[in-house]
Amino acid sequence: MNIIDKATITEPGKIPSAELLEEIDYMDELELVWKKRWGAQSEIGKLRMCMVSKPSENDVYEESQKDPVHFLFLDGVPKLERLQKQHDDFVNVLKAEGVEVVYLNPPVPCIGPYGQRVRTWGPASAFVINGGAIVPRYGYAPWRRGREVNLAKRLMEIGCPILYTVHGKGVLELGGNGQWLDPKHLLIGIGKTTNLEGVDQVRPILERAGIDEIHLAHFVDTIHLDVVFGLADAWVGVVDPKRLHYNTMAYLKKKGLELIEVPPDEAKNFACNLFAIEPGKVVMSAGCPKTIEALKERGVTVIDLDFSDFIKMEGGPHCCVSSLIRDPGPYLPK
Repeated sequence: MNIIDKATITEPGKIPSAELLEEIDYMDELELVWKKRWGAQSEIGKLRMCMVSKPSENDVYEESQKDPVHFLFLDGVPKLERLQKQHDDFVNVLKAEGVEVVYLNPPVPCIGPYGQRVRTWGPASAFVINGGAIVPRYGYAPWRRGREVNLAKRLMEIGCPILYTVHGKGVLELGGNGQWLDPKHLLIGIGKTTNLEGVDQVRPILERAGIDEIHLAHFVDTIHLDVVFGLADAWVGVVDPKRLHYNTMAYLKKKGLELIEVPPDEAKNFACNLFAIEPGKVVMSAGCPKTIEALKERGVTVIDLDFSDFIKMEGGPHCCVSSLIRDPGPYLPK
């Protein structure tokens, strides 16, 4: 029941009809209750609203610089002022494209459950499906865990409902490990930052949101699926064939995707970690000329920006953004 006359639910002098209320779907009331049509079940649908988090002393500070290996600065320690400049440049592009941008604004310092600062620059794991957000539970490093409370608080502040919070022994970071093919088909990467327990917890939530098919993807030598696969247009993707499992490559081709295989040097420069503003328009890391040229040959507009210091933190444009509201985007060809 999409539209119900208020008088049929509540009439003067009569007891309200619980039966009629039960017939109204949550999604039909979403904007009335939560003020916006929250949902981003697409990688390439037109982006309307997103969340970002400007790098701060939570991300690069004295202790982390003293022990770069523990804090995963394996290719050198990033500079905070450069991170902030690169982030500002990216946000300016999003705003110029008409995207409503909100900031996470975490506390500084943001101390996690194990007494270390929580790295807060990457809010992508606030994963918003049709109707609201799935709050992650982080894996891989103790200084990553605890960011979820800041995500949850900020989501509620801006009016985005929380549909589920991963708990128990589940680990799930759908922002980096969830890749939409279309609103009904989702890839979930399994690895150091997402386990099967986490996937099993959210599978019923995803199915209720209209997902018909979930493909579990495996990869090596990185922590997130979006480092080895990214969707740029319908149906054009970029992929690192050396790190994404053959079964997922075959699955993507079976679904009708044309896959651009990025060369090893550009894969290390996070060529696959692109972020679509709309179908056929993406932001990606500079320094990937072969991949950029291949995308342009297929009609994709590429805005290349400097993400060199984010790459030192194992991140890129896709990691920097939580998509809050997107147009549904095109559906896979049948």
